[in-house]
Amino acid sequence: MRKFISFLLVFALFCSIGFALNQGTVQSVQKKLPFSKGVNLPGWFERNKMNVMLYGEQDFENLRNMGVEIVRVPVWFEIWNDGSSEFKILPECFDLLDKAVDWAKEYGLYIIIDFHNDCDGSSKTNPKIEKILLKIWSQIAGHYKDKGSHILYEIMNEPHFSSGNLKSDIAKWAKIQGNVLKAIRDIDRTHTVIVGGGDWDSLDSMLALPDYDDDNLIYNFHDYTPFLFTHQGATWTYTKRITNVPFPYMKEKMPPLPKNPTKDEKREWSEYQKSSSEDVLVAPLDKAVDFANKRNAALMCNEFGVYMNYAEPQERVNWYRLKCGWMDERNIIRVSWDYTQEFGVFKSSTESRFPEDLNTPLVEAMGYKVPSVKSTSWFEQAKKSGDWTIYKSGKLGLIKASSYGIEGNLFHKDIDSEIVISLENINPNGAISFLFGESCDFSDMKDSGMCLEFYLKSKDKNLNLSVYFKDMESRIFPWRAAYSLNSKVFKADGEWHKVTVPLKDFFDIGGWTNTDGWKNGENKFSWSLVGSLVFENGASSSKTGFMLKDIRLFNVSNLK
Repeated sequence: MRKFISFLLVFALFCSIGFALNQGTVQSVQKKLPFSKGVNLPGWFERNKMNVMLYGEQDFENLRNMGVEIVRVPVWFEIWNDGSSEFKILPECFDLLDKAVDWAKEYGLYIIIDFHNDCDGSSKTNPKIEKILLKIWSQIAGHYKDKGSHILYEIMNEPHFSSGNLKSDIAKWAKIQGNVLKAIRDIDRTHTVIVGGGDWDSLDSMLALPDYDDDNLIYNFHDYTPFLFTHQGATWTYTKRITNVPFPYMKEKMPPLPKNPTKDEKREWSEYQKSSSEDVLVAPLDKAVDFANKRNAALMCNEFGVYMNYAEPQERVNWYRLKCGWMDERNIIRVSWDYTQEFGVFKSSTESRFPEDLNTPLVEAMGYKVPSVKSTSWFEQAKKSGDWTIYKSGKLGLIKASSYGIEGNLFHKDIDSEIVISLENINPNGAISFLFGESCDFSDMKDSGMCLEFYLKSKDKNLNLSVYFKDMESRIFPWRAAYSLNSKVFKADGEWHKVTVPLKDFFDIGGWTNTDGWKNGENKFSWSLVGSLVFENGASSSKTGFMLKDIRLFNVSNLK
């Protein structure tokens, strides 16, 4: 109890006294814009990873009602093109992006079109990136130059050449960015352009940027400090083995170093007391403000956040309260990463009912509000309308989709011009999931003869799919009710085939988690807690993969 009280006192001092010391002395960015806070909508256009989160008009209305003023849409234009030397942006990309732009305008939101890219730790920016950017941005500027001042351009997210000479890389990017900016301005002199530094959008690399002699720029940086706290347990980082990291630092609560720690783990762990102190966290912000004022430019941090899976919930909220407060008092525009995923503003990445599943303390700490009006879920809408469509013609409605170990997209035009799901280069156990966003009670539906129906196309004669419903007991154990599709059931001849499976034919096969591994079925799957529908590849990879379309639930008795 004494340790707990001590921790509360430390945090109170960290929050209140730290702010008191800065009262009246904090310098803010002088140039003001009509927006100050917003969120990222990732996964929507990150096509090659198939990490799809199809957002719709309702999301834009929800964000407006929450108090969001600007949204950032990351687009992998390196993938969303025809593959020619002209890098012609695919029409379906512009079709979808136009909808986002129109929805933003309708609901009074500003929108950032962000040239996004591969940001895995081992990745490197394409050495031909200047040619790609010049071709892509000429098309974007030409397409949107007359379509509203609510649109902003971001030249590129987190460039990182990683040649071994950081200073040279930063200078190289600064020159490329200047050339791309000139190409944009040759077409469009109206829209605001966001520029950033050549070392993963770090603040220090932003400070090294030259003066581009453009009075309609926003200088931008990303802020995930202290990294050991914000990315604890994140599987794609060198902090994946370290969890239960407190914020602010408290010696008694620090986890031990993992066995045989790496240099990165030792460094982050040993420096955490200092790296998580207010002085260290705030000083770079003040440098950035001074830089922006000397350039007479606006300043933005369009990525910041905390991975929710391992951070203690209240400490995560405290981090956001402090970060948002520091940026607000300095007039730094802030756009958090992200909305519905593991850095998001919901209680979990699998539950996204609005506003029921919003993380209320977090939302309020970020200066937003939780609306009182509830939105309709897919399940509620389906019960009222009798339309149990899950996917059709590029639309998911109120359902979200995500994937693992798959390349492909939801916007492939088949030979008959129908928009279908096309999945290729599937890893063993690669999967696409359709997330209902809540626990759905399918019990009566199963008992009354409800069926799952979809169309499947493949040329892989060794294709072995497990199609299963997963219950929402993810915090306990996510059991599966599955049906197997292989060469005995499905003809892999490159033609469309309708597959119809009664829900009663799905059986409990078990489930899997990162911590528990695989468990065989124990008849614990609950049809009253269904949270998602999953199509998962078997133990062998599939290069050609498969296509899906027209996924729905229907009751056979209703057709009689």
